[in-house]
Amino acid sequence: MVTLTWTSMNIDSYITLVRRGVEQLRELVGSINDIIENRIEKNLRNVSKTLLVELPDDSSFTVADFVQMQQNYISSKAATLQGKNKEVENAVEDLIAKICTYNFDLHQEQVSEMDVNKLREHYNHFMYQALLHSAKSSMNALKKRIGSRGGTNILSSSKPFFNVDVQLMPPNVSLSPALDDIQTCINSTAKAVLTCYKAVLEWGDSDQNFFERVTKDIELVRVALLLTGCVQGIRNTVAEFLATFGKVSQI
Repeated sequence: MVTLTWTSMNIDSYITLVRRGVEQLRELVGSINDIIENRIEKNLRNVSKTLLVELPDDSSFTVADFVQMQQNYISSKAATLQGKNKEVENAVEDLIAKICTYNFDLHQEQVSEMDVNKLREHYNHFMYQALLHSAKSSMNALKKRIGSRGGTNILSSSKPFFNVDVQLMPPNVSLSPALDDIQTCINSTAKAVLTCYKAVLEWGDSDQNFFERVTKDIELVRVALLLTGCVQGIRNTVAEFLATFGKVSQI
């Protein structure tokens, strides 16, 4: 600003230099936006939308088949989550490297380690939020599917979730499988959903995982508690239904 004026002989070279710098900055911004949009935010959205349970509306299951199916499905999705988690971590490191190695000016200050750590923590927190949303959505989807009612309603497209038989063994009338067995099945599935986050590792050279952070969330704990007690609400209805077979059992 001191050595150059609009009457200086070298103003044209100065303008050319400025334009070159602006173009280089534009390329840097474009490259950074590409990393953020396509490698970080896109993967975060995919993680957030991932359901860890397979809940077809047109099928019913036995308790044993359901547990095995969900365990296999959850294991495959856990591997997917860890893959996306690693992709985001690598993208953040590439973003940091690109910013730190770019030469803006000969007299520029180096990017501080504190700012670098803040950037890592920023996106690590968003990964945690995406994993948490995935867990809540999976739990709520399981709870909703279990509570869906099939039957004669032509507007209902969902079949009953479990195959349950009424067994007449005079003088007793019982369900097979029992409600306690169904609840145990649901509990096992909920536990498998939460346990899968042990396979999603925290960033850096650490043996830690996201399991403790995810399972400490109070809203997720509330959803899990509602899920693990969802069968309790239908016990009276089932008992009344079984009572209708009382006369048959006495014949």
